[in-house]
Amino acid sequence: MKALAALTLFLFFFSFAGAATIEEIYWEPENPQPGDDITVYAIISGNVTQVRYQYCIGEACFPGNMEKNGDVWTFVIPGSDVKEGKIDVNVTLIDENGAKIYMEKEIEIKKESSSTPGFEMLAAMAAMAAVLLIKVKSGKKIR
Repeated sequence: MKALAALTLFLFFFSFAGAATIEEIYWEPENPQPGDDITVYAIISGNVTQVRYQYCIGEACFPGNMEKNGDVWTFVIPGSDVKEGKIDVNVTLIDENGAKIYMEKEIEIKKESSSTPGFEMLAAMAAMAAVLLIKVKSGKKIR
């Protein structure tokens, strides 16, 4: 009886050892801009029968099957769908027992700033220095 109980516990815990999991989801380019194609990668461990994706932009959602490339699963969000804002990504796997496991991520799309960062501060400091220099040369007291 003890052997049967021990065997049951062993099989119970061993069944979780091969469970499939989504280890990580990432994308390239890391900081996409409007119009960029975005390749989404999923690192998955364990035995899976299918990996599906869905990305949503606002209320519009686009589902599909991911492709396995070496050790990672991938899909591409075409640049024509990539606009400024957020893209919600869901990756769902179905393991060999039929269980569904999912992970969600959010990709933020920002336009690259065309102005030089800090330029406004540099101009303000130059203006203050000019005013200070004019007051010192004119002999007025600085309050």
